[in-house]
Amino acid sequence: MILIITPSLQLKGNNMKNALKTSLLASSCMVAAAAQAHVSIASGPHFVNKSSIIELSIPHGCTDEVSGSEDTVRIVAKVPSSITSVYAIDAVFGQATVVAMEGEHSYNEITWVKAAGTERDSDTQYYKVSFRGKLPDAAFSTVFIPTTQYCINDSEQEISVSWDVESGGHDHSSSTEGNPAPSLMVMPARSPGWNQYTTGTDQHLHDMSIFNDAEIVWWDDAAYSSNTVTQELIEAEGKSTLSEIHDNASFWVKY
Repeated sequence: MILIITPSLQLKGNNMKNALKTSLLASSCMVAAAAQAHVSIASGPHFVNKSSIIELSIPHGCTDEVSGSEDTVRIVAKVPSSITSVYAIDAVFGQATVVAMEGEHSYNEITWVKAAGTERDSDTQYYKVSFRGKLPDAAFSTVFIPTTQYCINDSEQEISVSWDVESGGHDHSSSTEGNPAPSLMVMPARSPGWNQYTTGTDQHLHDMSIFNDAEIVWWDDAAYSSNTVTQELIEAEGKSTLSEIHDNASFWVKY
């Protein structure tokens, strides 16, 4: 049995009205992770001001018009300066090196290279590479890690595909040219039970999947849960399905 206590979020000044409603939910569920076709972050959650191992998922190689899909032989990731204390981690894929790149937009460049002679004839492998770094002290901020894959085609020419398009918080356009850069959401610190958070100015949360490891998210008269049974019970209580949270909003999350 899972005890879910949902708080009233009608705030007055700095005090929350102590109106609580309880309901007993008995359920079992399975959450399937959707397969991602692009290079993405395969680890998390990642928390503010904490060191973390960040893992990149490399689900496919480079596509060549003549040769078809080729095996990845080198991966280069640009880790922005907002992530500090960056350390490269060798992978099954190959050894890693990190180089600090200085300039107007400084970053750490991490390169993973396959050992000579281990290249495959075609794109048949799913790869993961990772590094360690300290996340910025900026809850609900998005960090982009532009990444490029390099392959060798049948003509022994190097080809590549870049995942470097950074979209803004309100950019839902599907017409943006290029491939999306891997990105992670910096999550606030948490403790078991209810946690109260506040979004910042011009900070708009529109992807509730960042709370998929929570029992329930509650804001005003709407709630969200990745557990379909819990969500059905929320709606049965006459509550709206929470799909976005505006800036300067105080809301609750139960872990």
